[in-house]
Amino acid sequence: MSGGPEKYLVLCVDRDDDLGEKAKVETPVIGREPAVSAATKLALADPEEADANAIFAAVKKYDDLIQSGTDCEVAVVCGEANRGFEADRRVGREIGSVLAGGSYAGIVLVSDGGEDEQVIPIIQSLKPIVSVQRVAVKHSQTVEETYQVLGRYLRMLVFDPHYSKYTLGVPGLILILAVILLFSGAVYEAELATFLILGGAFLIRGFNVDRTIAGLLSRGPTGYIRLVSMILGTLVDAAGIFSGYRTMPPSEVAAVATEPSKLLVYGGTLAGYLIGGSLELVFGGFAIYLVGAILSHVARDSIRWRRDGFLLVMLAILYLPVRTFSDFLAFGTAESSVFLVSYALIGLALIFALTSIIYPRVRARGPQYKE
Repeated sequence: MSGGPEKYLVLCVDRDDDLGEKAKVETPVIGREPAVSAATKLALADPEEADANAIFAAVKKYDDLIQSGTDCEVAVVCGEANRGFEADRRVGREIGSVLAGGSYAGIVLVSDGGEDEQVIPIIQSLKPIVSVQRVAVKHSQTVEETYQVLGRYLRMLVFDPHYSKYTLGVPGLILILAVILLFSGAVYEAELATFLILGGAFLIRGFNVDRTIAGLLSRGPTGYIRLVSMILGTLVDAAGIFSGYRTMPPSEVAAVATEPSKLLVYGGTLAGYLIGGSLELVFGGFAIYLVGAILSHVARDSIRWRRDGFLLVMLAILYLPVRTFSDFLAFGTAESSVFLVSYALIGLALIFALTSIIYPRVRARGPQYKE
């Protein structure tokens, strides 16, 4: 049986030592009057400091418990400005010093939330926490946690090599190139280079190009085959698009450029010339990529080459319908419309036979796919 009423410690923790850094108050602070004095000094040193409000709240909690007949004491302990291991060790040391000065049944923690509550496991290892009172001051716990998360992400963007090459590397390259071009008097080229670098960076990251290339290179020779075929296919496709653009009638292009509303009139014709002028090279670029994929699968002794082989056949089947479609858009003759419907139906029938009849049977004859 206990010989007397239980005594509790009303505790306020300043983990980042604002009390010592700003108000020059030594801790631990024990007792109501010393705590009020410490909070007053901190409030005078920084009127917007949240820890001053937390200390006043601890004093008020102490007064309330005393008025209700509960025996208690109030104390303030601090950590270190760096908030790290040394801060937590100092907090534990000061709490132990306070607890050694009296017999306490438990601790009533008064906190403004945020980082100060990270020391709860330290406190519980010394004495049970019977109550926690959170104080909402000029910034709420949610806002403070938001700033903490934002700070971690900012540090990650600056120091993590995976992200810093985009957040710092690309802007740095743009600034250097822009300064060089500006000093040379090429203002227009500086703007163009800026857009090209930004567009390239967004394109690479948006379509995961960097990780795709890294994954291909990690495969060894078969990855090199895929990478080279991908680069060559992309270059051929780009050449095809430029080739198709050059076949577009200059008069109609100029008309649309000066009066965009005429796109409704000339848009189909221009699209027909663009598709027709780039078709061979664009299809050739896709074919190069598929051939590279087939060679890569063969080198890896994987029967996935059958899938890419069928895609290559489907690409060949689609050539005539797409060619006829471009002629129909460019010239719009009755003959081209008949051929378009005919080739579309024939192509659809061939693709149906390829995917529904031939491909499943060929696949069923071989073993399972190797990755």
